[in-house]
Amino acid sequence: MKRIYLYIAGNDASFSFEHRVFNLSSFIITLFCIQGTLFNYFLGLHLFTVWLAIAGTLVSAVLFYLSRLRKWFTPATIFIYVGITMLALGGMHFFNGASSSPVFYLIIMLQNIFLLIAQRKHQLLIYGLLAGTIMLLLVLEYFFPGWTVPYASPEERMVDHITTLAYSPFFTMVIIMLFRRSYDREQKIVLQQKQKLEEAYRITTEKNEYIESLIRELHHRVKNNLQIVSSLLSLQSNRVADDKARLALEEGKTRVDAMAMIHQKLYMDNELASVNIEEYLGHLSASLANSFGYDAQHVHMQVQLSNRSMDIDLAIPIGLIVNELITNAFKHAFQGVAQPAIKLTLLEQPDHLELTVADNGRGLRLPEGLESPGSFGMKLVQTLVEQVNGAMTVRQHPGTTYTIEIRA
Repeated sequence: MKRIYLYIAGNDASFSFEHRVFNLSSFIITLFCIQGTLFNYFLGLHLFTVWLAIAGTLVSAVLFYLSRLRKWFTPATIFIYVGITMLALGGMHFFNGASSSPVFYLIIMLQNIFLLIAQRKHQLLIYGLLAGTIMLLLVLEYFFPGWTVPYASPEERMVDHITTLAYSPFFTMVIIMLFRRSYDREQKIVLQQKQKLEEAYRITTEKNEYIESLIRELHHRVKNNLQIVSSLLSLQSNRVADDKARLALEEGKTRVDAMAMIHQKLYMDNELASVNIEEYLGHLSASLANSFGYDAQHVHMQVQLSNRSMDIDLAIPIGLIVNELITNAFKHAFQGVAQPAIKLTLLEQPDHLELTVADNGRGLRLPEGLESPGSFGMKLVQTLVEQVNGAMTVRQHPGTTYTIEIRA
């Protein structure tokens, strides 16, 4: 039975649900027309009704062939079918006793079938066409009663009604049952696919959670390793007698601490690849101020970004740049300054980010640190600025202002 169904309607892979229902309906309507041809002939109805039934058989068979074998199925296919149905049953109406015939039963039956296979946007139009056909036939019958060819006898009319009422509901029942079967099969397939998707989603979610836990653990371990490096640099600086060597070790320690702070925030905030840049820069500047014996309030920070969550690929170089510039200010700018202050701003411009570090110190007069063009600190800042596809300008008096345009 299943093999016969698949042969008539087609398989799921090659035909859509509506296409399969159309194949099934056109095949059964072909059988119905063959049956109608035989009944009309043996009941002795007008010969014209026999020829109309034969024409309906040929049209249904051709449409089944085009739809099933040639895979031609469009809204036009359905409307062609509806139009031929209107013409055939309209002609049969007057040669079967007009309103005393069972033609209206057939129109209503076929209307229900067409509504099953039509797209939602076409259903109202199909209903209007077939309902309008019934109204038009009644109007024509009223104004042109001479068109009607009556039954030869009441018995012939009764037999025609009985046979039509016998196989029309049966035919409708078969179509609806097969339609329901196709619908249930579709629902079963959808349910199976849904279960597969849910299982795939569950597996993917578990994998993502596992990967996230690994990344968090990685950030935690990187932070721990950087803290170990920072501690080693601190221990080593305490054992070095040379002031320049000790200073280099301390500067290296602040750079390592700046990177470790990002990984610590990623781990603590359960973030994988982005950090709240405002919080990060606030903690970094406060830590640097405390390390040089200043209060954190000496650093005034302003961040104006539409999204304060920044990718670590950009946050790390920005953090290192800020670390170098603030460190340089605390080390060299505030000698003899009564109220030292550093202003740190990160603003969002239409096509770039603008990072500014400004102090109210004495300006670039000493050759140490960043103030020396050949110093490691300046080279590091310039390298980091290039890394973020930026450009740096330096302005002095009063104090020193570093402005960096970041286009990364």
